[in-house]
Amino acid sequence: PKIEDNDSFELKGQFLKELRDNTFSGSDHEDENEHIEKVLEIVDLFHIPNTTIDQVMLRAFLMSLTRAASHWLRNKPSSSIATWEDLKTKFLSKYCPPAHTTKKMKEINNFQQEPDENLYQAWERFKELLMKCP
Repeated sequence: PKIEDNDSFELKGQFLKELRDNTFSGSDHEDENEHIEKVLEIVDLFHIPNTTIDQVMLRAFLMSLTRAASHWLRNKPSSSIATWEDLKTKFLSKYCPPAHTTKKMKEINNFQQEPDENLYQAWERFKELLMKCP
């Protein structure tokens, strides 16, 4: 993503550690929506003066990606992503395609309490399914 030259701030210290402890590589077992929420929580904890959410998220989100996901974003043309919304939309299109969303919706629609779980456990599992669906 393009970060303006006059955006002279650094992500360091605990902020950087939190991002590196909560990475997304693009593996099938990772939840893309959960990753976005986690990065937003981290950014919300650390106030960087004189910056916009776009400036911070474009830089922070890049730092939170590893392996294939990092490679994917770094190879995007710099002019193709100008805002956090652009980045979020492209990220979800890449890692949460419509077929993936359809599969999650099907799991929600076909949800049933398992014979070995109580109502509370079933409810918690159902809420997890809901959180994984954009």
